[in-house]
Amino acid sequence: MVAETFSALFGVRVATALMKTFETVPPDPEIVGGINEVFRHPIFADGSEAERKRIMIASAQSIYHDELQYPWDNYFGRELGPLLAEKHALDLGCFTGGRAVAWFQRYGLGSVSGLDTDEVFIEAAEAFAASKGVPAAFMVGRGEELPIEDETFDAILSFDVLEHVQDPSQVLAECRRVLKPRAQAFLVFPGFFHPFEHHLSHVTTAPFVHYVFKPRVLLDAYCTILDERGNAAAWYARQPRALQSWERGNTINGLTLRRFRRLATEAGFVIEEQVRKPLGSVGRRSTDSHLYHLAAKLLRPLAALPLLEEAVLHRGAFVLRKA
Repeated sequence: MVAETFSALFGVRVATALMKTFETVPPDPEIVGGINEVFRHPIFADGSEAERKRIMIASAQSIYHDELQYPWDNYFGRELGPLLAEKHALDLGCFTGGRAVAWFQRYGLGSVSGLDTDEVFIEAAEAFAASKGVPAAFMVGRGEELPIEDETFDAILSFDVLEHVQDPSQVLAECRRVLKPRAQAFLVFPGFFHPFEHHLSHVTTAPFVHYVFKPRVLLDAYCTILDERGNAAAWYARQPRALQSWERGNTINGLTLRRFRRLATEAGFVIEEQVRKPLGSVGRRSTDSHLYHLAAKLLRPLAALPLLEEAVLHRGAFVLRKA
């Protein structure tokens, strides 16, 4: 026991030092972007009703603008409009609604609904959709227990959400339940072994750290750095500090691409397509960076290999059909 404790403490010190080598801080909360912690900052929590609404709209607008500048279609390598026009779609994990509104406008959806876990997100989404004149329905709920009737939607769209849910298997089962027969789900998320998607970016951009350190050690190192920052970091500090039973890292469930394929099949989906875009081939930087182009070219042959895909693919991008 003493040896294990010493080993863990030593590991935390090493992890902390490594993470500090690539140290980062979140953007200034006065410049509202797409991170949800801004709603815990005093500028929102203690703000007037008008200020709170401004921050809500600014959060949604930031994501809406990003979606317009670099459409979601790029993750699939083709325009999705022909597949989604007039469809009744659910944005699973809609946050403040910016992406749902952009999708409604771009794809000519018949309707769009959104679901997320926090009432503040839903209030923001409703306000933003109204500001854009988009008829949308947003609701509070969890993916594991969707407050939606069977066979309601023609399509489910979800971006960077599945890695955060507590039970991916149950979420997929619920997605199948609320889809109409032969309807599709378009799902994009980073696999657990993506070198940069360890979700520690509020303190570090160090790659591969989750390959080396156990989740408990990484989380202790993460919280150590946050503690050193004091009150300045209170608005984005982890809550709760303890690693939850479903977590394999900071707010992530450890979902790999291989496991996702198995769970999707078990849930009753047919995997119609998995898009294999390597690191460097997706994102706004990929359009004008020679370095990104070179990286993508070198990694592309590896993206098809069963084990290396976990580290090489930019995202898991799947089109599922309800069997």
